[in-house]
Amino acid sequence: MAKEDIRKVLGVTAAVFAQMGSIDPEQARAMSGLDAAAFDEAMLKAAKAAEEVKAAAHGKEPGFFDIVARAAQDYMDGHR
Repeated sequence: MAKEDIRKVLGVTAAVFAQMGSIDPEQARAMSGLDAAAFDEAMLKAAKAAEEVKAAAHGKEPGFFDIVARAAQDYMDGHR
């Protein structure tokens, strides 16, 4: 897996923490090592993934790893 893809997956993980309120978005971006545009993309992927997982769970609150896995999938496609 390319170094940039790893950063993007870490960015998604950090974005989920930020969206849950555990850390602020700027701290999450700094931890991810992504530039602002790439981190914004990760935040959008994390938000979309949370909505998809919640819908699939029939309104039940999605789990942290369920969201991260769904959001990171875009970056992981092609690496299997």
